[in-house]
Amino acid sequence: MHDIRLYFRVLILLIALAITYPVFAECSRTVQVPVSVTGLSVIVKGNRYTGITPDFLSLLEAKSNCRFAYYQVPKNRQEFLFESGKADLLITTVKTDKRDKVGYFVPLIQIRATVISMQSAGSPILSLSDLLSREQLRLVAVRGFDYGVGYQEILKEMAKRKRLIIEPDAVSVARSMQKNGNYVTIMTPTLFSGFVRTEKILHDLEGKVRYDKLDELPWTDSGIYISKSALPPNDQIYLKAQMDKLAATDVVWKSYVNVYPSDVVKLGLRRHSGA
Repeated sequence: MHDIRLYFRVLILLIALAITYPVFAECSRTVQVPVSVTGLSVIVKGNRYTGITPDFLSLLEAKSNCRFAYYQVPKNRQEFLFESGKADLLITTVKTDKRDKVGYFVPLIQIRATVISMQSAGSPILSLSDLLSREQLRLVAVRGFDYGVGYQEILKEMAKRKRLIIEPDAVSVARSMQKNGNYVTIMTPTLFSGFVRTEKILHDLEGKVRYDKLDELPWTDSGIYISKSALPPNDQIYLKAQMDKLAATDVVWKSYVNVYPSDVVKLGLRRHSGA
């Protein structure tokens, strides 16, 4: 009888410890993370992956029993791997209905994409109709980028007019704008500014571009998606809980304001609603 009571006491204690100390939980395997260079959010130098989002995941590693393995791929390949269930995370990405079907979203920040043009291209672009009316302008977009329904509508309208050009990455887009003042793009000011600062070939764009807000490009959440199919269910639950907890702090916001100019932050960045 004494042994039975002791058994149940130990069992209750173990259950209490499991509830009180979630640190004993862990990811069942290394989490696979495909990445593409994304301004100051994701920086790749050889086999070293740094930047705001990898730094966030490094903090998560220190606070949990999860480990992350990175590998570099083009942006559209990064999207494909996640959507097909072959990648565990999709990082530095915008929340969309399409992605919600295959992943659980963890918001880190709110962003707003803008129309980016050379200051020499003329007056500010005030609306989609304004952009469409300037027949000399061409929109250069990055394959795989998606800033929501309004963004897709702009691409559709420009494609109808044969004024849409698709490039494989943001650096190629910026290079196109260097060569032709009538080329404009749509992305977040922080992303474009990050590439101008990190890519030597783009340094001469500093101070020469303009960021214009459009009603069709509202504020949206940006963060990390956790795959619903690539990771085991327990890993999904544990990772999301750990990420949500860390994302609720000011760590990501402080990272952005520490590396980007205040005017760029003001234009296209703010804390997400849960922070």
